[in-house]
Amino acid sequence: MSLDETCLSNGEVWTFLTNKDGHGCKGTLAAAIPGTKSDEIISILIGAMGKSIRRRVKEVTCDLSPSMMLIAAEVFYNAHVVNDRFHVQQVYNEAVDEIRIDIRRQLIAEENNRDKSEPPVTYSNGETMRQILARSKHTLMISQNKWSDIQRHRVNILFKYYPILKAAYSLAMELRKIFNAKISPTKAMGRMNKWYEKVMALGNNNFRSVIKTFKNHAPTILNYFRRRATNASAEAFNSKVKIFRSQMRGVRDRDFFIFRLVKLYA
Repeated sequence: MSLDETCLSNGEVWTFLTNKDGHGCKGTLAAAIPGTKSDEIISILIGAMGKSIRRRVKEVTCDLSPSMMLIAAEVFYNAHVVNDRFHVQQVYNEAVDEIRIDIRRQLIAEENNRDKSEPPVTYSNGETMRQILARSKHTLMISQNKWSDIQRHRVNILFKYYPILKAAYSLAMELRKIFNAKISPTKAMGRMNKWYEKVMALGNNNFRSVIKTFKNHAPTILNYFRRRATNASAEAFNSKVKIFRSQMRGVRDRDFFIFRLVKLYA
């Protein structure tokens, strides 16, 4: 099973419980509940599903939302709660991008105090460091084997002058390799601990959210290595809901919209 939040219209958020075995077709949507308040959703799900049904659920995937994790743990008490690996990687990638943004802001401040008669320094690729930093955002989010020659040249310049970005990027790729490895939760824990120590050793304040995430959610992150389940099916279903919403030119009648979703996917 998967738990996720979906915005229908005008900022109205619903909680969708979906069944991976439905593969986005009939039998996928198990529950659609307005709001994200954990106590209300827990009460509704427990009231709607008997104990014998909830006991049969062995695994529930969700993002890093404390509300979603609480709902999964309380309702499906016999299941392993799994944090989606892509949301975990996103937390780290955002920290890497924050370092890039901080460096660029510092450069802008320095340039504002620089003599305007002096032209900005350009590097071997013909770009200024501000341009290199601005154009490297996407490049720092993907693996090296996907870089074009232009991107590789740009990043090599960036890493030469800012080793902290090179170290941070290397750890992002190391985390990806850990998640891609087909290993047991025990082995994954050993590799994660070594990776975590390297992040701590960087001593950068931008990684506070990363450190907090791994401290608070280590067991549910490691549960991924049991069956390598992700929340991709829930994200795919959310995309279907958005397409359906655009085809109907928005949600004018919310109850009828949910009725149609239920008829198609429940």
